[in-house]
Amino acid sequence: MPYLLDTGILLRLIDERDPQHDLVQSAVGMLGNRREELLIGTQNIAELWNVATRPIANNGLALPCTTVLTLYEDTIESICSVVCEPDPLPTQFKDLLTKYAVVGKQVHDARLVALMLCWQIDNILTLNERNFRRYAPEGIHVITPDSLHQD
Repeated sequence: MPYLLDTGILLRLIDERDPQHDLVQSAVGMLGNRREELLIGTQNIAELWNVATRPIANNGLALPCTTVLTLYEDTIESICSVVCEPDPLPTQFKDLLTKYAVVGKQVHDARLVALMLCWQIDNILTLNERNFRRYAPEGIHVITPDSLHQD
């Protein structure tokens, strides 16, 4: 079954210094071993690039672009397929924004959920369970690395 990987998961995959790196790497490895389909959207790539290249003082990793590209290609692109943004995405996105009264940074999560709904992806692997829990009525299953290790 397909899983969308949230950007926080992707960042922990490329940042070996992150305290959650091993947990995330193990969870993604478990999904891979089970032959689950691992997916990301172009939004995930943009968010990853944003955080990875942003200065440390602004909660980034301060990595050079060439390093981010290499890490992306070697670590993420090799295990994930990128789903394109279908024509119904703007309408689905707008519907979620209004239905759930989404504000602020939560807009990014709603956009990922809209992509999931368009592609009928039921599962998201995330470290931010709280941010996605509200979308359960849409059929979204929030999976964390910890919950995978409890299965």
